[in-house]
Amino acid sequence: MTSLQLALVLVASTWAAMNTLIAGYTAVNATRDRILTGFTDEGIQLTEKHRQIMYQNDWLPMKAGLAFMSLAFSLFLVFLPQLADDPAALTWFCYVAALLPFGSFLGFFLLGFRDRNHIAEVLSALDPEHGNGGS
Repeated sequence: MTSLQLALVLVASTWAAMNTLIAGYTAVNATRDRILTGFTDEGIQLTEKHRQIMYQNDWLPMKAGLAFMSLAFSLFLVFLPQLADDPAALTWFCYVAALLPFGSFLGFFLLGFRDRNHIAEVLSALDPEHGNGGS
C-alpha cells in the first residue's frame, strides 16, 4: 500500500474508532449513574437486585470491552506502517496517533477500578447482610 492509502486508512479508522469509544463512554457512564442513583433516566426507581444485575451484566462487561477495544485499536495503529511500501514515512505518525486510543485504554482500565470500588461501596451499603445496614 502507498503512504497515501495508509494515511487515509489511519484517518478513517481513527475517526470510526473514536466515535465508537465516545458512544461507549457515554453508555457506560449512563449505566454507572443509574446504578449509583437507583433511578432510570425516566425517574423509575430500580430495586437493589436490579442495580446489582446492571453492575455485573452491563457495566463491568461494557467497561472491560471498551478498555480492550481501545488497546486493540492502539495496537492496530502501531502495526499499520508494516503494510506500507515505505514504513518509515508513517511510523512516527502512527505511533503518535496510537497514543489517543492507548490513553483511552488506560482511562477505561485504571479509572475503571476507581469506579468499580465506588459502585461496590454504594451497593454494599444497600445490602444490610453484607453492608453497613443500608438506607
